[in-house]
Amino acid sequence: MCFGNLTPQLASIQYSLADKVTESDDFRRLERVGGVDISFSVDNKAVAAAVVLELKGLEVIETKTLETELFFPYIPGFLGIREVEPSLSVLNTLKHDFDVLMVNGHGIMHPRGFGLASHVGVLRDCPTIGVAKRLIDERYINVATQRHHAEDQFLISKNGCVIGAFFRGKYVSVGHRISLKTALNVVERTSIFKTPEPIRQAHLLATETFKNILEERG
Repeated sequence: MCFGNLTPQLASIQYSLADKVTESDDFRRLERVGGVDISFSVDNKAVAAAVVLELKGLEVIETKTLETELFFPYIPGFLGIREVEPSLSVLNTLKHDFDVLMVNGHGIMHPRGFGLASHVGVLRDCPTIGVAKRLIDERYINVATQRHHAEDQFLISKNGCVIGAFFRGKYVSVGHRISLKTALNVVERTSIFKTPEPIRQAHLLATETFKNILEERG
């Protein structure tokens, strides 16, 4: 199948769903933070991992993994289409609730305002924060990295509107049902190392689980 022919239709879906994103705090408490990440190989076999941490003390209270397969190829700007289903599936296996979810991907800091974090947030209807290593739109990178200091929050705007921030080497943006101010506060409170703990723990879990699967199957 030529997925490239589908990108205009998929882009239209992203634009439509982006209208459902809200950028204000919409939760009753902020005590537990979830994290989700996916580790995959060249043949599209993947492991999705989810964790739940106490915000105070960052104690991990639950972890879950799910072996899955990714049916959509990686196309810049369409990571949400590729990873939203396994992300939602592993989150549905959690027994503990979380108040805010951190996703390894962009929120509204996306060409169509609807990255993976927004995709997960809107479909699950939960507060989400997007945390990514790099921008899809490269034009902001040099400005952000050249003028940024470790503890600064360098706000990034598009067409006069703030769409996220460059903070501690990561690009942070609203996913859904949270303000950027609160999102940055949560990132700061959960950052022992360069990567916030909810995502770091989910990434380590997904990667280790996938490695063990490969070893078991020779």
